[in-house]
Formats: sequence, C-alpha cells, structure tokens
Amino acid sequence: MKIQYQLWLILSALFLILSLGIYAVVGSAYQERLQSGYEQIAVTQGLAILDELTKAYPASPKRSSGYLQKYGRQLQCRLILLNAEKKVFADSFNELATNTALNLAVLREERQVSYFLQTSFGYLQYTLLPFTKAEGQGYLLMIQPAASLEAQLHAFRLWMLQAILLSLLLCFLLSYAVSAWLTEPIRKIIAALKQITPHRRSFTLTYRRRDEIKELIVAIKKMVAELNFYDENQKRFLSMSSHELKTPLATMQLILENLPYVRQDEEKFQEFTADLSFQIKKMKQMVEQLLLMTKIHGITLQKQALSAQEVQEHLWQSFQHLAEEKQVSLKFALEQTTFYADKLLFFQALDNLVANAIRYSPPGKQVKIMLKTTGNFHLFSICDQGIGIAEKDLPHIFTPFYRADDATAWNQEGSGLGLSIAKQIAELHQGKLTVDTVWQKGTCFHLQLPRESNKNVTLNQSS
Repeated sequence: MKIQYQLWLILSALFLILSLGIYAVVGSAYQERLQSGYEQIAVTQGLAILDELTKAYPASPKRSSGYLQKYGRQLQCRLILLNAEKKVFADSFNELATNTALNLAVLREERQVSYFLQTSFGYLQYTLLPFTKAEGQGYLLMIQPAASLEAQLHAFRLWMLQAILLSLLLCFLLSYAVSAWLTEPIRKIIAALKQITPHRRSFTLTYRRRDEIKELIVAIKKMVAELNFYDENQKRFLSMSSHELKTPLATMQLILENLPYVRQDEEKFQEFTADLSFQIKKMKQMVEQLLLMTKIHGITLQKQALSAQEVQEHLWQSFQHLAEEKQVSLKFALEQTTFYADKLLFFQALDNLVANAIRYSPPGKQVKIMLKTTGNFHLFSICDQGIGIAEKDLPHIFTPFYRADDATAWNQEGSGLGLSIAKQIAELHQGKLTVDTVWQKGTCFHLQLPRESNKNVTLNQSS
C-alpha cells in the first residue's frame, strides 16, 4: 500500500478514535448534567410535600397512604414511605404490604440521592429522601418515569452522532488532501529518479521546505553527483590506463621489429634488449599497481607491530643501489618507537614515496626519512631537495596517472600511480597523506598513521 493511503487511513483512524472519545466523554458529561437537573427537581418536589406526607407517620399507615395517593397523582409518580429499617410503611399504589423489604440499589444509601435505571417499564428515576421526626426516622422513596430525560439523551446522542459523521466525512476528505500534500515530494522524487539512466544522471528537483524530505533530496543530489564523478573518473582511469599501457607496448613492438636488423651489431643489440627489458619491467610494475588499485578497498588489514629499525633496514636494502645510481644520499632520523600497520601495504606506500623522492632529486642531493610520534599519531616524513611541485599541479598529484609536465621531463620511469596508491593505503589505515612543497627547492610527503592501543588486534576495513 502506498504511503499516501497509509497516511490517509492513519489520520482518519486517529480522528475516528478521537471522535469516539469525545462522544463518550461529552455524552457522559451531558447525561450527568441532565440527571443532576432532574434530581434537583425531584428533591425539590419531595421536600415540598414531605411535611404533609409525614403527618400520619408512624401512627397511621392508611392515612399516610391517602396522602401518598393524593400527591402521587399530582406529581405523576409513585410514592412509598419507608420506616427506619427501610421497609414499606405505606404505598401510594396500595400494592406493597406493610414491612415489605425492597431490594433496590437506592436503598443502600443513607443520604439524599437519586438513581436512574433502565427497566422493563422504561427509564425510571428513584429518589430517596431521609426525614426525621420526634417519633422516629423514615424515608420517602419517589419513583418517577424519566421518559423525557431518556428522550433528551437520545436526541442529544443522535445529534452528536450526526455531527461526528459529518466531521468524519470532512476529516476523511481533509486527511486525503493532507496525505496527498505530504507525500507529493516523494512522488516527485520517484518521478525524478525514474528519469535517471546510465547515460543520463541528472537530479534537479527543487524543494523549499526545510524538513527530512529536504535532507533526502540533498542526499540524493549528492549521491548522483558522486556517481557522475565516479563514472567520469572511471572513464578517465580506463582511458589513461589504456594510453599508459599502449605506450610501452608500442615501444616494445618497435624494438622487436628492429631487433633482427641489429643482430650483427652487438652494442646496438644489447641496447635494444636492455630497452625491451626496461619496458617489460615498467609494464609489469604498472599492471601490478593497477591490480592493487582495483582490490585495495576490499583488503583486510593484517596489522602487526613494526619497529623503526625494521623500516630503516627495509628502505636501505630496497633503495641503496637506486640512491647510489642517482648519486643521492639517504639520511634516516627515526624515533625509536613501535607502530602497528599491515606490513606489505605499509611498505608499498613508503616505497612509492621514497622512490619518487630519489627519482626527482638532482645528483648530490639528500633524501631525508623521518619518524616521530606526535599526540595520537605516528608521522613519517620523506623529504627531498628536488624540483618541487608547481602550485597548479598540487590539487591533482593524487589522481591516478597524473604527472606534471616538469615531472615527466625530469623522470620517465614513473607510472603516475604511486602517490594515488600511497594515499589509499594511508586512508585504509585510518590515516592520511599530505604534502608540503617549495617550487625548485624540494618536497616533503607526510604519512600519518594512528597509534594503536591494542597490540594484538586485526582490523577489517572496507571503504
């Protein structure tokens, strides 16, 4: 069932329950007020004749019956005198014998009171009036037909039912209008969402009220924008990866086509095979990095304790020869501490940063690798004295395959994926990767990892 109809039924049901409650409360209050008025009339009538009725009490029941018959005809009611034990002393109808005990609820009271009962004779009013004489105590019981009271109650309840039915009809229509008005934005949202296709992702619904629907529309707009952004990134990623893979493939094809013609020239043959080996290595590295990027968000981190000494030994073994080849010196300033990270992924990120620092450093310069603990974080800094990064390139350096023109001219070995992978690995560890740079003076990348309090924990991460 649609939300509009659910809301419609709920509002109608609530008004129906409210109407029944009002009917019960108002009807009961009206009945009590009406009965109170009839009780006052009956008491006034009874008190007006009580002195005359009790002249023969308790000496002469027959004489008392005469008085009862006289005033009973005047008031059109049945009058019964009761003795102190609430047994019949005299009856205006002469139907009840003296000392007859009556089983009436009104006789359980000792005070002046009226009871209204629905009997087989119709709606009756029983009024009990106690009196006291020197000769003894007694009671006057007045039994009156209350047909007019019943008629008034019936007429009032009928009027109330008619009013409630009319109100229910109006509420039914009003509830439908309100539910349609409240759910109209939902119908518009559904209609706008149905217009979204894989080739056209646009959500431009306008909504002025500030409520949860507004938040939902804003969230959908954000989601659609993110989908478009992701789609554009995916297309650009596929385009750039195809282009980057095509370049070494074309180079390898050219080398292979010319290789037979240089077999007799040993020097050129060795140069061609070295170039072919370099392109194969570069392409293998790029494919491995592409595979890592596609699966990195679903990797389960296997965190373990790592020491500053392990980091230094790994980097020295991995980059000693490259640093010597580039005539760049490695300097370590590592605080002796222990941190927790996925060893393979962490070293992958750190290797990418150190490799970039060495490749973009001029000969004779220094690459400094630092580690210090600040607050709740471990901070790794890799600083070079290279070409720096231009301000216009800073917003794009973590984009896959992005390489600044100056960086490409300086170093042809990079694939443009290293920084993007390092950033994703940092975020996977609930950390972050930032950069400080001065053009033509150098660059520092800062890899920040949170400190772990539980040394034996294995974290599962999915983004």
